[in-house]
Amino acid sequence: MMATGGPLTGAPAGDPLATARQLALSYGLAMVDDSEWPADLRLPPEISLRFLRGATMLPLGQLPSGAELVVLADPSDQPALDALRAALGRPLELRVGSVPAIVSRIEALARSNPSFSLGALAGSDLALSDDDDDVQDSALDAPVIALLDRLLETAVEARATDVHFEPGATGMAIRHRVDGMLRPVTNVAAATGRALVARLKILAGLNIAERRQAQDGHIRATIAGNSYDLRCATLPLVDGEGAALRILAGRQTLPRLATLGLQPSAEAHFRRALAQSHGLILVTGPTGSGKTTTMAAATGELNDPRRKIISIEDPVEYHIAGVSQVQVNPAIGLTFSAGLRAFMRADPDVMLVGEVRDAETANITVQASLTGHLVLTTLHTNSAAGAVVRLSEMGVQPYLLAATLRCSVGQRLVRQLCRNCRQPVTEPLPFPAEVLARAGLSATTPVASFRAGGCDQCGNTGYFGRSAIFEVMPITESLRALVAQGATTGALHAQALADGMMPLLGDGLARVVAGVTSAEEVLRVVQDG
Repeated sequence: MMATGGPLTGAPAGDPLATARQLALSYGLAMVDDSEWPADLRLPPEISLRFLRGATMLPLGQLPSGAELVVLADPSDQPALDALRAALGRPLELRVGSVPAIVSRIEALARSNPSFSLGALAGSDLALSDDDDDVQDSALDAPVIALLDRLLETAVEARATDVHFEPGATGMAIRHRVDGMLRPVTNVAAATGRALVARLKILAGLNIAERRQAQDGHIRATIAGNSYDLRCATLPLVDGEGAALRILAGRQTLPRLATLGLQPSAEAHFRRALAQSHGLILVTGPTGSGKTTTMAAATGELNDPRRKIISIEDPVEYHIAGVSQVQVNPAIGLTFSAGLRAFMRADPDVMLVGEVRDAETANITVQASLTGHLVLTTLHTNSAAGAVVRLSEMGVQPYLLAATLRCSVGQRLVRQLCRNCRQPVTEPLPFPAEVLARAGLSATTPVASFRAGGCDQCGNTGYFGRSAIFEVMPITESLRALVAQGATTGALHAQALADGMMPLLGDGLARVVAGVTSAEEVLRVVQDG
């Protein structure tokens, strides 16, 4: 991961003083004047020489304005500046100095103030002492940076979607989420764990001095030669501060609707809804069910130079040429609802809303679909029918939903059986009787399928990769009448089945018979039947 550079990253080589002058000119900063070097330099107790050596910078004292005068060799080292600003608790006024001038004064400080020299991290396992309070400095040490890089590289190699840093009573556990399931990776000493979390917070632009509140941010990083967006969330836990990283490929290949795995009839219904000039299309499911991928595939189908497509997302996972994409930023008031209100003045044909989270966003979304726009959005519900009731619970009038809704899609992600070790079996499948009956089977009918095995290729889990199962509920006239009446989820689902919808369990059964996944996996994922 290339998140920060060392001193003078990208600076021209040659005479150190000439290099410093060129950097000062490039960044619009002044060079440090001889009169600004204090005769008796004293270091604030919040700062260690280990950090100053690594960052090649030195605080020179507080100015009358209240800012700290800081001389540094690399003005681009923003993480180090953020760490210093947080540690001092005041703004910085920067000067550029040559590397030899800064280093010589740091070493002079070390000789006169040995208590400030905290030493390097001990051992390749980064076993910091438990009473090391200088976590902010540790986060900028090369061993901590190297360990985090290795952890992220390992996560990418393992196809992990998330990395969890979980502090405990005696240390910090690190786990990867692969194919939707968590796997233990390693344990590190408590102090090392604190340094890793501090490093993540610096990279994500979070307040590293604040450990009592949850925070979240984004990191743009290069891992194993590829660019990734990392979504970082921290939590104040009983045994210390923990963190979770969501790994998002920053420039993913846009998925195609034809490759999502929809059954032919379901895909046809979805395409007909996308072909409408206006109306509302819902994509539903729990967190981590692949809704964003389905939305991206649908966007690819709609993306045409004759259409104006605008999206508001949190975060932007797929960067799509030809689509005007907006990243939610609540800190400046750019919420889903605020973005939607702005979209209405931008003459769009298609509007994509990353998620409906509140009543205001729900109502603006429905109003937009009433005024000649095709609107696609996602909801956290358990089924396609449940999405309709959820919008009603948010305050959308049933008659408006009946007038605007074109299609509701429910989905889940199931793990695929490892092709290298799956084991053939012929036995009855443990699906509900009504689901089996729709496929012409019964609870006693032996069916050829596969169960999970385990090998080195899949990490002895029996599964490798994931695919989606769907239920696509087009709004027929009979369903429209029920929607207008404010019908329950059960009534809507029953009518959709009568109209020919294949439910999630039915699609899962088809994947089991095809050898894609196991019955146990489908029933684990679709727990509500």
